[in-house]
Amino acid sequence: MIFPDRLRQLREESGLSQRQLADRSGLSLAIIRFYEYGKSGPPGYSLFHLADALHVSMDYLYGRTDRRDVD
Repeated sequence: MIFPDRLRQLREESGLSQRQLADRSGLSLAIIRFYEYGKSGPPGYSLFHLADALHVSMDYLYGRTDRRDVD
């Protein structure tokens, strides 16, 4: 379960509440909670918006790499 853990870690490192991340990413609070609790995986558009809001690459957020930077 890399994605839920990374999402929560990055959100907390950024000092954001789940509500603030939802607002910043344009996703609903319920979706943020589902993702963090591992109840659902994100479709590509959600992953894009979350990675953008957290200033990391989509590959890092999804656990495909350990490099945070966006190329």
